Amino acid sequence: MADASLLSRVTILAVGVNHYIDPHFRDLHGPEKDIKRLHKLLVENSSTALFKSQQFVDLVNPNSNDLRQFLNEYVMGRSAENDILLFYFSGHGVPIGRNDFGFCTTDTIVHQSTNLPLPLSVVKFSEFLSSISIANIIPIVVIDACYAGLAGRIHQITPIEAIDSLNNQIHTVAASSYALLCSCAENQTTIDTPDGGLFSFLLYQVAIEGLPHSIRNESLLTLRDIFTRLQESVLNFSGDVVPRLYLGPTLPEFPFVMNTQFSLRRYTLSKGYVSIIKELWNGGNERELSPEEIRSLCGNGAYGNHNKLSFAPWNLVETVPNSKRRRLTIRGKLFIQNSLDVPKTIIQDPRTNQVIAAENTTYVRYIDFPMV
Repeated sequence: MADASLLSRVTILAVGVNHYIDPHFRDLHGPEKDIKRLHKLLVENSSTALFKSQQFVDLVNPNSNDLRQFLNEYVMGRSAENDILLFYFSGHGVPIGRNDFGFCTTDTIVHQSTNLPLPLSVVKFSEFLSSISIANIIPIVVIDACYAGLAGRIHQITPIEAIDSLNNQIHTVAASSYALLCSCAENQTTIDTPDGGLFSFLLYQVAIEGLPHSIRNESLLTLRDIFTRLQESVLNFSGDVVPRLYLGPTLPEFPFVMNTQFSLRRYTLSKGYVSIIKELWNGGNERELSPEEIRSLCGNGAYGNHNKLSFAPWNLVETVPNSKRRRLTIRGKLFIQNSLDVPKTIIQDPRTNQVIAAENTTYVRYIDFPMV
């Protein structure tokens, strides 16, 4: 289950590079649109967004110094350990040697004689990881880039090697708390379209569609939750491009989006619920009852629902410590004596999974259930 308490610790850095000065790199159609789509998904759309606008930083067509400067400022500004950086990159990418990877920025330069990018003109994955590790930042990295670029062809390094190298580096630097989602694997390149990168577009689509109850009835979705659908969508469109997801074993359950197909749980205080309170009150001679005794006295529906009376903001019944027996809380005693109003309907908040009073619900007392 995704942990909503992590949300306030997240900074999103979305980097998109459309334009390249060096003619060896063709300009791309999609990255800037990818950034806007990501912002809509994570910040603007009330059905999916979990983050505030101040948590989202976009860098469109940065040079290498721009990107390094932001990373330095971000690391220097961290005062707490285990903050989370969601780093998204859309643009060209190249393997550097056999064990590193370069994010190509607008000023990335290719050497004329060797046709290799100059390492100082790219931002290497290793320097990105080394920088954030200084402040013990958890990296969540999403990359929509072509790995089989010029450097990969020259060195005959397949993209799978480049991606595995990224995973090895992130595991070494970030220990076991990290996530790495890549757009392609093996001898593949990502697909750039006038409407954005195919991988980024389908990531957005899968997140917008959400997951049905039969697959995952949770209000918040992680990258792990949506990855299978994303992989299927990419394969159905392209036939041979396979995204890859690496997750560290101790990565916190980082929530990525709200689930648009989450079935909002609503609970309404009914006569069946109130009959349990009545039996526990026992005419003022309070008693403790086991779930089986509740079923015998109040029926199967009460047996299946007695735990809901413990939900906030009702909190009318509690479990006796070190047992399964149930008893009234102080609030429960006040309620049956008509000294406490409670919301008639409560719901599960899709952002926090906490149970809260439903909007515009009426408030009721025991006297409002005369037939019990």
